Amino acid sequence: MTQLTALERDLLACVERLVTASEASAKDLTALETRSTGRIEQELAGLKDCVTLLIRSQAASMKALSGLLNDEASYKTLEENLQQSLTLAKTAAERLRDS
Repeated sequence: MTQLTALERDLLACVERLVTASEASAKDLTALETRSTGRIEQELAGLKDCVTLLIRSQAASMKALSGLLNDEASYKTLEENLQQSLTLAKTAAERLRDS
C-alpha cells in the first residue's frame, strides 16, 4: 500500500469534513422543510375552518334577512339567526387570532 503524503492526508481530511458537514446540513434542511410544511398545512386547515364558519355565518344572516323580507319569519327567528351568525363570525375571528 502506498503511503499518503502530508498534503494528501490534509486534503482527505478536508474532504471528510466537507462530506460530514454536507450530510449534517442536508439533515437539518430536511427537518426544517418538515416543520415548515407541517406549519403551513396547519395554518391552511385553520383558514379553511375559518372560511367555513364565515360562510355559515353569512348563510345564517341571509336566511334571517330573507325571512324578514318575505315576512315569513318572526322577529324572534330573525334574532336567533342573527345571533347564530354573530357567534359563528366571532368563533372564526378567534380561530384566526389564535393561529
